[in-house]
Amino acid sequence: ILRKIILNMYTSRRSCTRLWIMAAKFEFETMVSPSSARSLFQRALRIMPQEKKLWLEYFKFELLYIELVQKRQTVLDRTKQETQNDEEDAVLQGKIVEIVFHNAQTTIENDPTFICSFVKILYEFSQFSFVEPLIDHIYSVLKEKYSSNALAQSLIAQRPLINERKMIDEAAKKEQDVTFMIAILEQQVRENYEQQLNNSIVDKNELWNLYLDFCVQRLSQISDSNKSEHISTCDRVFSLASEQISLTPERYLEWVSIVDHNRAKVIIQKATDRYPNDASLWNQRLSLLIEESADCKTIKKEFKLACQNSDVKKSSLIWNTIIDYAQEHDQKWTEELFEQSQMESFDLSVTLQLKSKYLQWINQNKSIKQVRQLFDKLSCRIPASLPFYMDYIKIEQSSSNIDNKRIKTAFEQAIIYFGKTSADLWLVYLDYLKQHQSLGFVTISRIHSRALHTLDSDELKRFNTECALKNLT
Repeated sequence: ILRKIILNMYTSRRSCTRLWIMAAKFEFETMVSPSSARSLFQRALRIMPQEKKLWLEYFKFELLYIELVQKRQTVLDRTKQETQNDEEDAVLQGKIVEIVFHNAQTTIENDPTFICSFVKILYEFSQFSFVEPLIDHIYSVLKEKYSSNALAQSLIAQRPLINERKMIDEAAKKEQDVTFMIAILEQQVRENYEQQLNNSIVDKNELWNLYLDFCVQRLSQISDSNKSEHISTCDRVFSLASEQISLTPERYLEWVSIVDHNRAKVIIQKATDRYPNDASLWNQRLSLLIEESADCKTIKKEFKLACQNSDVKKSSLIWNTIIDYAQEHDQKWTEELFEQSQMESFDLSVTLQLKSKYLQWINQNKSIKQVRQLFDKLSCRIPASLPFYMDYIKIEQSSSNIDNKRIKTAFEQAIIYFGKTSADLWLVYLDYLKQHQSLGFVTISRIHSRALHTLDSDELKRFNTECALKNLT
């Protein structure tokens, strides 16, 4: 019955890889019918020849079949000469497995990672004599067929570690420490990379970046007790790479995140010299100075230097960093920075973001009267953001001297600019009115009606749903 159910499932959903694999596994593991399982895999691959998962599962199935044949021989206690015919001999020698790999790599081309997936499966069956020669063959395919492919050469370089997981698991069972052995294999990988960088015909920029990826990945996997040596290795490789290729700003930031503070300062100086208009690098340079508690005068000088570059000056990232610092160290400078950020000639994205932040800072450090003065001044400088209006309304509502007329004015101003696109604005307005039903300047029903006639269709649907849930009408 189960067989019929599975057959019906995969015949009705012919392109579902998972169902084909499930059906084949059922035939092999439950029904003990290798021929039926093989037939299903082959049929699925005729329908979906580009499905990598199918090829890999079929490859693994053929290896499991060899394992099954060998177990049967052991149970029957018959010698190899007595039991093997030519066909079975070919199976046990891994010829079928080799054919599956050949067909897979000729069907799915230009995918070195896919080819290496077969090696990982083979290491699960290292008891077979044909496994090592087949692994050598797979790497020879990578070397010859993909000689100009950087990813392929990277995978070849990492060959010493491809069986790492199995080594660790087996050592754990025997309560052995393989740390030293893994370190030796890592060194072999690094030597492989550097040899290929000197000799291969691949794109050096791509291969260097793959080498850097490998080093960073290994560092992330290492325990704290062994980290210092890996940090030193990473620093050395990044330094070599920076001499040979042009590192991206992202790579410089990655490098800085690995090394200690003093080394990071040297690297970030080099990075900002290389990319003087990159805001993320200048922000990191500024952050390093702040971390070491440099004096305010030095920080100001560094910020001024950064802002000589127009792209950096337009970055909200660096403005948030410097204002966060200024708020803790110099109130007068903080206000000067906020005022500078609100100038008409300033970048709009920074201005909009810092409007709300400025309002909140004034609220924390000065009186509600000054908050209102600032709101009136900044709301006249169009455009403003929705958070700016909403933050002011929250500040006003939390004030001991609440001014409902000003709150209404803020809502109405916000509706002019954001009434079509923000259901939340109308919902907050209605909620406020519901809490203050004694106010005579407007009714809830009137505002609700305006919202229905103003909101865009998608926001209107959400508005109606939320109104019903919150009982705002």
